[in-house]
Amino acid sequence: MRVRLPLPARSTSSLRRRAVGNDCVAVVEALSRQVYNPAIHLRPDETEPPVANTKQRLERFVECSATGSENAALRKLARAVIDMSQLVKHSSAPTRLEAGICADAVIQLANMLRRLTS
Repeated sequence: MRVRLPLPARSTSSLRRRAVGNDCVAVVEALSRQVYNPAIHLRPDETEPPVANTKQRLERFVECSATGSENAALRKLARAVIDMSQLVKHSSAPTRLEAGICADAVIQLANMLRRLTS
């Protein structure tokens, strides 16, 4: 999956920086669609979470793909990236730094998920 995000360094207004957060959330949703498989990741007593519930979908994928206490930091990192993208999206005035780190983190998440599916 190729991902092209706006360049946060060029984002001169808070609206544009918030748009970076929106784009990051859209990428995280696309990643969720790509890796979450209800036949594998859905527990027997659950209903399939909607694509917009990326946190639950991606956390479940990472839980199933990176099991054990030795992968706790990896699971924590994935959760933090998802939270960061939501933070920038919903912030009334995200900073250039926040938008840039958010974009970098989503790229890192995409690469992490790619490695977990290999």
